[in-house]
Amino acid sequence: MTNPPTSDSPTPDFNDPAETAAMLAELRRELDAESAWFDRAVGSSADAPDSHDFVGWLLRAARLAACGDTVPFQSWPGLATKLGIRVTDAIAEFAVTSIAVLDEASGIPLGEAIADAEDASCLLMVEGELTGLLQDTTAWLQLWGGAAEEIPLDDLAFELVEQRRIGWPVPRAARLAIVATPLHEFDFLVAAKASRPATRLAPVFDSAPELAHFDGGKPSPRMLDRFNARGGRGVTPSGLELEVRAVLDEWWGVFVRIEGTAVAAIRHVRLGTLLLEEVADQPGLWTAAIDRMPLEAILRILNGDIAVRTDDGGRLLV
Repeated sequence: MTNPPTSDSPTPDFNDPAETAAMLAELRRELDAESAWFDRAVGSSADAPDSHDFVGWLLRAARLAACGDTVPFQSWPGLATKLGIRVTDAIAEFAVTSIAVLDEASGIPLGEAIADAEDASCLLMVEGELTGLLQDTTAWLQLWGGAAEEIPLDDLAFELVEQRRIGWPVPRAARLAIVATPLHEFDFLVAAKASRPATRLAPVFDSAPELAHFDGGKPSPRMLDRFNARGGRGVTPSGLELEVRAVLDEWWGVFVRIEGTAVAAIRHVRLGTLLLEEVADQPGLWTAAIDRMPLEAILRILNGDIAVRTDDGGRLLV
C-alpha cells in the first residue's frame, strides 16, 4: 500500500518495493530468533524473557501480520502458555508505560512510542481475525492509539515518524493519523492561529481525593455523584444547540448524553484520550467501558475533559 503523495516533502512517500521486502524479511528473522529464545527459556532461570519482552515481540509480530506475513503472530498463544504470561495484563501494563512516554517524552523516545502505538493499532486490527483471544484488550489498544494522535513532534521525533511512514506499508485500517500525516510543533502553532479555540461549557473537572476510593471494587457513591454532576450547554459555530450530560454507572460504564439540534452534527466524543462510540439505536448517546482497566488508567480517563467535536468546526469541552 502507498500513502497519498506529499508534494512538498523532500522524501519519497514509500520505500522501493525491494527495500520494503528486505525490511519485512529482516523483521521475520528477528521474530523467529526471539520466539526460539522464548522456547529455550522455558524451564530455565537464566536469561528468561519477561512479560515486557513478550509484548514487544507480539506488537512487532502484529505489524508483520498487518503487512501480510501472519505466521509468527499466529504462534503467540502457544508461546504465552509456555512462558506462563497473562497476555491481557501484560498488554495493559505495557500500554500504561507507553502512554506515559507519549505524554512526557520528546525526541527519539517519543518517535519510538508512536511506533509502538501504531503496532498496537496493528494488533487491534489483526488479532480478532487471526486468533480472537484478546477481546479484553480492545479498550486498552484503542486508548493507546488515541493517546498518540495529534501529538506535536520535535525534529527528532518527526524524523522517526517519517521513517516509519515511508518504510512500513501498514494498511490504512491500522495506520495512525499521526504517522500518515505527521505534525511538527510548527504545524501546531500555525493551526492554533488559524483554528477556532475550544469552547468550555463547564469548569475544568477537579478530581477530589474521594475519587480514588472504591466500594467493593466499584466506584464509590462520592465518585459517582461527582462525575455525574458534569454537564453543560452551548452553541456550535453554526448556531446548533446542545446539552451535554455525563453518567458513570456502578459497573464502570461511561455514558455521555448529548441533546439538542446539534446531535446529528456530532463528529466524535472523547473522554480524555478515550474515544467513545455512539450507541447504534440511540442517537446522541455515546459510551465506553473502562471496567477492565487498572485504577491508574481509570482515574486518568475520568479526570480528562469530555471533548465534543462537531461537523461545523465546533470544539466543546465539559
